Amino acid sequence: MKIAFIHATTTAVDPIDQAFRKVAPEVSRLHFMDTGLLPMIQEKGSLTPSIINRFSRLVNLALESDVDGIQLTCSAFNEVTDVLQPLYDVKLFRSDEAMLDDALTYQKIGLISTVEETPAALISYLKRRKPEIEVHSLVNTEAFRFLLEGKQVEHDQRIMDMTATLEKRVDVIVLAQYSMAHVAGKIHTRIPILTAPEMSARRCVQYLNSDTDHL
Repeated sequence: MKIAFIHATTTAVDPIDQAFRKVAPEVSRLHFMDTGLLPMIQEKGSLTPSIINRFSRLVNLALESDVDGIQLTCSAFNEVTDVLQPLYDVKLFRSDEAMLDDALTYQKIGLISTVEETPAALISYLKRRKPEIEVHSLVNTEAFRFLLEGKQVEHDQRIMDMTATLEKRVDVIVLAQYSMAHVAGKIHTRIPILTAPEMSARRCVQYLNSDTDHL
């Protein structure tokens, strides 16, 4: 089995690599990246035809490598799957679908993000499936900047601070970015903390191992 990963930031590479090494070490992994995508969506505020077209180039490159599935790793671009999936026979996996499906078993969800554009995409997914769900969202873009500058301690502290702010108001906390997954082990709280990389890896491999044609 061969899986392609589509990245918009370098910070997502190691978390998804580690997840697949743990879940399915036999899988061949190919990485495709365009770090210009995130600044584009931050400038435009939402997906635009030019962003979707640029994203599709990565999908086409992955398909040229004869992959069995394509795993997105940046939550800000998850909605692009709604547009592009009908154009391809190969399955495009959202970065967070498995994690959000787990979160849907709770009524009050805390959403922590370090990218401004992420909450809208995640909340849209949650509300479409469970309109009555309650979502409390916090964003700290400074934390993401710290991570890009190599200041992991400062990044992790921002995440832990946001968790402490939300934990008494919700039933579960979702860490939206792959780059936050490692912080979960540092957080001591009474409620579950959900992260996407390993859950996404399991969902991806399970789906592709299925004999059923889901597309």
